[in-house]
Amino acid sequence: MKKYYAREALLPQGWARDVTIAVDNGDIVEVKAGARGGERLAGPVLPGMANLHSHAFQRAMAGLTEMRGPGADDFWTWRELMYRFVERVTPAQAQAIARHLYIEMLLHGYTAVAEFDYRARAQGASRRRARSRHRNHAPAGAL
Repeated sequence: MKKYYAREALLPQGWARDVTIAVDNGDIVEVKAGARGGERLAGPVLPGMANLHSHAFQRAMAGLTEMRGPGADDFWTWRELMYRFVERVTPAQAQAIARHLYIEMLLHGYTAVAEFDYRARAQGASRRRARSRHRNHAPAGAL
């Protein structure tokens, strides 16, 4: 078991000082305010955030739709481009895209994600199959 020390931490009861966080096999097993000891963490400690609406494959679309197209370009033309894009993404590519996005999210404080997969519609897969494809690479707490 590894212990960490935070001078300040945001706990369910509010801000606390001198907080010890015990971690066993990657799981937080104990949080104790008013205690010292363990590896000191820099700065205040906050709980991880949840991304409650993610379309991971859209990370790979970055740059494709930021500029308005010719004529009457609106949400519906963006949506058609999105569906054309997602029809070409294979399950292996979607997994790689999601894995990279989830790593970026973890680095920025997101510890859970609710993933919405348009490939289910685009490829005719059931919602259950689409969700199960993401389970093997989603961060802890996702789905």
